[in-house]
Amino acid sequence: MMQWFRIFAVALCVGGLMTQAAEKGAVPMWNEARWIGFTDDQRDPAFAERASLYINQTEPVQRRSFPSSLLRREFSINKKVQTATAYVCGLGLHELYLNGQKIGDRVLDPAPTSYEKRAFYVVHDVTEQIRSGSNAIGLMLGNGFYGQNFAFGGGLAYGPPRAKMVLVIKFTDGASQRVLTDEHWQAHQSPVVFDNIYAGETYDARRELPGWSEPDFNSKYWKPVREMEPPTTNLVEQRLEPIRKVRAIRPVAILPAADGEWIVDLGENIGGWLQLRVREPRGTKITMRFAELLMPDGKAIDTASTGVHVTSADQTDIYVCKGGGVEEWEPCFTYHGFRYAQVAGLSKKPALADFTGWLVRSDLERIGHFECSDPILNKFYEVSLRTIEGNLQGLLSDCPHRERCAWLGDMHAVAETISMNYDARSLWRKHIEDFKTVLGASIPVPRHYAEGDIPPRDPRAPANIACGKRLCGQARPDWGMAVVLVPWFNWLYCGDRETALNAWPMMADYMDYLQGHEVNKCLIKEGFAYGDWCPPGGNKEMDTPPNLTASALYYQSAIAMERMAGLMGKTGAETKYRKLAEDIKTAFNEKFMDRDTYDYGSQTATAMALNIGLVPKVKEGEVATGLNRLIIEQSSGHYTSGMLGHRHLYTALNDYGFGEATRRLWGNTDFPSLAFLTEAHGLTTWPEVPMDWPAGERYQRNSFNHPMQSGFAVTFHESLGGIRPDPEQPGFKHFILKPCFLPGLEWVKVNHRSPRGLISSHWKREGASIRWSVTVPENASAAVKLSQFEPFEIKLNDKPVDDNNFELPAGSWIIDLVISLRN
Repeated sequence: MMQWFRIFAVALCVGGLMTQAAEKGAVPMWNEARWIGFTDDQRDPAFAERASLYINQTEPVQRRSFPSSLLRREFSINKKVQTATAYVCGLGLHELYLNGQKIGDRVLDPAPTSYEKRAFYVVHDVTEQIRSGSNAIGLMLGNGFYGQNFAFGGGLAYGPPRAKMVLVIKFTDGASQRVLTDEHWQAHQSPVVFDNIYAGETYDARRELPGWSEPDFNSKYWKPVREMEPPTTNLVEQRLEPIRKVRAIRPVAILPAADGEWIVDLGENIGGWLQLRVREPRGTKITMRFAELLMPDGKAIDTASTGVHVTSADQTDIYVCKGGGVEEWEPCFTYHGFRYAQVAGLSKKPALADFTGWLVRSDLERIGHFECSDPILNKFYEVSLRTIEGNLQGLLSDCPHRERCAWLGDMHAVAETISMNYDARSLWRKHIEDFKTVLGASIPVPRHYAEGDIPPRDPRAPANIACGKRLCGQARPDWGMAVVLVPWFNWLYCGDRETALNAWPMMADYMDYLQGHEVNKCLIKEGFAYGDWCPPGGNKEMDTPPNLTASALYYQSAIAMERMAGLMGKTGAETKYRKLAEDIKTAFNEKFMDRDTYDYGSQTATAMALNIGLVPKVKEGEVATGLNRLIIEQSSGHYTSGMLGHRHLYTALNDYGFGEATRRLWGNTDFPSLAFLTEAHGLTTWPEVPMDWPAGERYQRNSFNHPMQSGFAVTFHESLGGIRPDPEQPGFKHFILKPCFLPGLEWVKVNHRSPRGLISSHWKREGASIRWSVTVPENASAAVKLSQFEPFEIKLNDKPVDDNNFELPAGSWIIDLVISLRN
C-alpha cells in the first residue's frame, strides 16, 4: 500500500509543477484573465416559457441544456498594428468573432479532454481583422462534452460553458495592448436554444442578433457576464489539427416517409452534420432526425443503432425559420453518425440541392493510398478509411453517435492502419497525454477469484477510456496495453522518439503493475481481459480465450519495451524486457500450442502468434499450415476473428504463402465475410458486430460505424504493397519491402509519405512475370525480402542479383520477377 501511495504522491507533485508552468509560461497575462460565462438564471424568462415549443412532446425526455451564450466586448485601437493574436479557451465548444467575422474555419473547437486535469486553448492570428478605431470581439459558447448534461442520465457534465481569453495586440512602435476576459464583458442567450453533443441542436433564427460582434452594437439589454470557477489551472495549447468540414457530400436520393416527412439519403455513413437550405414562413419548425439505417419498409429511419436505448438521446436538429426568404443553416455545437436524415416540417418535397452532408473531422493529412485491380478490395479499403474518418472528432472514438469514447483497445487495434494512411502524430501525442489523465483505475472483480487476488485501484493502471468522465472505472489489461503500444506505433511509423521518451515512466510503471497484479506465470490471468472483441455473430461466438489474446498483447508490449529501451540507450531495461518477452513466449507456447495440429486453437490465436512473433522459428511453417487448415477445413473458408485477430489474419497468411486463402476470404459474399457487409447489405462503414442479418427484418441495434474493425486494412500497405517499418530503425529511416503478389490481382499501387519522404510500391503482372517499381526516399534505405523467389528469377534495374534478400539505397528502382523461369 505504501508503494502505491508514493507513486500517487509523485504523480501529483509532477502534475502540479507541469500545471504551474503551463499556466504561467505559455500565454501573456493568462493569470489576469478571468473565466466568464452566462448561467441558466440569466435566461430571458419569456424565452424560458417558450422553450417547450422546441420540444417534441413525444420524446420520453425533454431537451434542455445549459444555455449557449454570446459574449462580447468593445475596445479601441489608435496605433498601427503589427500583430494581433487571440488565445482562447472556450469550454465545452466555442467560436471566435471579431468585428462581425467568424475567425478561421475551425469547428467543434477545442478537442475534448479530461477537463479537470487539463483543457486546450487555441491560438488565432487576427491581425487582418483588427481595425483602427472601434473594434468588437465576441465568443459564442456551446456545451460540447464539458456541459454534456443530457445523455447517459445527465451526470457527466463538468458545468455550464465558460471561456477565458487573452487578445495580445502589438504595435509597430513596440508598445502592446491586451484585451482580457473580465467583468467588462456582456452576455446574452444565443439563437442556439438547445445543444448537446449527443442529442443535437435547436436553433431559433428568430432570435438572431445581427451585428452582435460588431462595434457600436446596441447591447442595452445584454447582461453582465458571470465570473465562473476555473475548470482547471492546466491550460495547454492544442497541437492536434483542428476539426474542420473536410468534405461535402451530395445526397443521392430524397425518399417519401410517413405523415408528409422526407428521408434524405447521403449514400454513405458519416460522422458530421446536414446543412439545410429552406424557404418557409417565419416560425416554421424544421426537424431533422438522424440514423444509419432505414426500417425494413424504407418508410422511416431506424435509430436503434445510434444508441438511443443507452443515451436517451435521439440525434435531432431543429431549425426554426425567421422567414423572409431563403435561409441556410448548419449546427455549431453537435455532430451525428448517420447516413439518413428524416425531415419534418417542410411544406413541399425538397430538392437534392436543399441539403449538403458534411464530413466533419480532425483535419489529419492523408499520407497513404492504396489501389489495385480488384474493385472489391478497393471498396474494403475505402470503407475502412471512411469508418476511421467518421470517428476523428478531437479523439479517436468507438462510434460517432452512441458512446463517442476513446476506448484504448479500439485505439491500438487500428493504430497501424491510421498511421499508414494519416499523419497521426498529433493525435497519438494527444491521446498519450490523455492516458496520463485516467490513471488510477482497477479491473472488475472476477467472480472465481479469491478476495486477496483482486488487484487494487492503482495510479499506474489506466481506465479503459482515454478521457472525460465516462471511464467505466475499469482497467482491462488487453485495453490498457495501449499505453505501451500506441507510443511504440507512433515512434515506429511516425518517427516520434520524444513522445515515447516522455511516456516511458508511464509505460514502465504499467508493465510493473501488470506483472504485480494481473499476471500469473508470465501470462495474463483468466477473467481479467475483454478478449477478441466483436467477432462475426457477436461475443457469444468468441472462439479464443481472452487471456490468450491478452497474453499475446503482453508479449507484443514486452517486445516493444525491449526495442524502445534499446533505442533509448536504457541497457538495463532492454535486458529486463528481453527476458520478460522470452518468458512470456515460453509460457504461451507451453499453454496454448496444440502439439498435434500445430495451431493455437483458433484463427485469431494462430494469426496473432505468427504475426507478433510468438511461434518458435522452426515451427512457423507448420503453424501457418495449421492456420490455413483452420480457415479452409474448420471454417469452410470463412473468417471468425474479432478486432484483435482480424488485424493480423491476412498478413500472416500472405507471409507464409497462403495467399489463396486470403483470396478466398476476400472473395466470399456469404456470411461471414467482408463482402457480405459491403455487397449483400450495402454498408459503407464497418459495423461494430458483423451479423447474419435476416433479409426483410430490422437490423440489430449495434453501431454500424466502428473503426476498431478497420485494423485489418493495414494489410493493404504492409502485405499487398509490402511497405513495413523496420523496428530497429523507426520512422522509416530503414524499412522493409516484403510484398505478397496475391493470386488473382493484376496490379497494386501503394504510397506512403513517411517522415523521410514518399515511399511507393507499384507492381503489375506482365504475362508470367511481374514488374515491380519501388521508390526509396532520400536519407532512407530499404531491405527487399523476396524469399518466395529464387535469385535467378529476380532482376534489379535489368541486372541479376545474388540473393533474394537485398538492400536498396535511396532512389527509384525496377524489380523484374521472371516467374516463367520456374519449372
